[in-house]
Amino acid sequence: MFKPITFIVGFALLLASCNNSPKQAANNEQFEKELQGKFINAKEGEVIELPEGSFQLSRPLILDGVKNVTIRGKGKDKTILSFKNQKDGAEGIRATADGVVFEDFTVLDAKGDCIKVQDANNVTFRRMKMGWTSLHDPKNGSYATYPVGCNGVLIEDCEVFGSSDAGIYVGQSKNIIVRKNYVHDNVAGIEIENSIDADVYENISENNTGGMLVFDLPDLPVKNGSRCRVYNNKFINNNVPNFAVKGTTVAEIPAGTGVIVMATNQCEIFNNEIANNNSVSAAVVSYTSLGRPFKDTLYDPYSGGISIYDNRITPGTGKPDNTVVFGKLFEAIFGDKVPDILFDGEINPAYRGSNGTVKEEYRICVRNNGNVTFCNMDLANKGKGKSTDASKFDCSLPALTAVKLNY
Repeated sequence: MFKPITFIVGFALLLASCNNSPKQAANNEQFEKELQGKFINAKEGEVIELPEGSFQLSRPLILDGVKNVTIRGKGKDKTILSFKNQKDGAEGIRATADGVVFEDFTVLDAKGDCIKVQDANNVTFRRMKMGWTSLHDPKNGSYATYPVGCNGVLIEDCEVFGSSDAGIYVGQSKNIIVRKNYVHDNVAGIEIENSIDADVYENISENNTGGMLVFDLPDLPVKNGSRCRVYNNKFINNNVPNFAVKGTTVAEIPAGTGVIVMATNQCEIFNNEIANNNSVSAAVVSYTSLGRPFKDTLYDPYSGGISIYDNRITPGTGKPDNTVVFGKLFEAIFGDKVPDILFDGEINPAYRGSNGTVKEEYRICVRNNGNVTFCNMDLANKGKGKSTDASKFDCSLPALTAVKLNY
């Protein structure tokens, strides 16, 4: 039956929609033009205020060489910058500027990374929301936060999601604090890569492929990261199928990973809740276990001086992921009963003293993690000396110094 009132209301809404669409587009275009101008013309010490509202941007915002600029919104759920229809550039926001502060707004759906900061001192991300609205999509950008080559990085009270590599990523940097963030639905929740002096604490990293990665990779300008403390975090329910781009290192992390330390030195993992991760709760491995060749002669592919202690570990009850390199390796050795904590057994010969034993500062120590299972996989001897005797790893290392930022 024809209903004239319904038709009239529907037609009126259609007209309103048609009339508002060009207006909204014009508003976005004008806002973007004005905001681009503010970034280009920013002065040292300036605060760029972002208004409340949701705005569509088509090009990246770039801040270059201007010190101590703050970009501030009205709140992470009140000021939203969407790059869903981005036409140019690889990032939503890119900065090469000392003292830059991002706070109280949201960045969504950038073509590449949400916010990249390169070669800068004293970088702050505070009360930000960054990610991709289409979760678990390999077409999403690699990183939500991407400070690289920086000295002094603070990432706090942020929500990060949807990254096809790492949600919170800090690479080739030093003096880093990552705290009190909520990180979910990424491949890697948090990743510290080729970096020195990092504290990662009081974060919740859940529903990712892997909760926490501390990696060193070859063929990067900054070599051989060290001194990372990971404590008082929750790494829980990280069982999302890996949706990383094939060929990347993070694409080899099995769904169901709590924490992996790879090819780094002096790292403490303590006082964390690591729960309900189906493949492995914690693992210490070398880069050589990936089976990938490298030519970087300055790169140390082994892990040493790693201490995993005082954690509350509850293994997952689901089936381990055997679709990626590490998962296939674990399955080949253990089937579907992977121990809670793994060490691949690979040791740099330079870590050994004249008597053949591992020097104290390079030991792998695993203690006081509750009623958990452990295995030294002994990959150096193709598993021939595989052992579940954790007593040989019941040791302690000198505590690392807390990171203190100078700003």
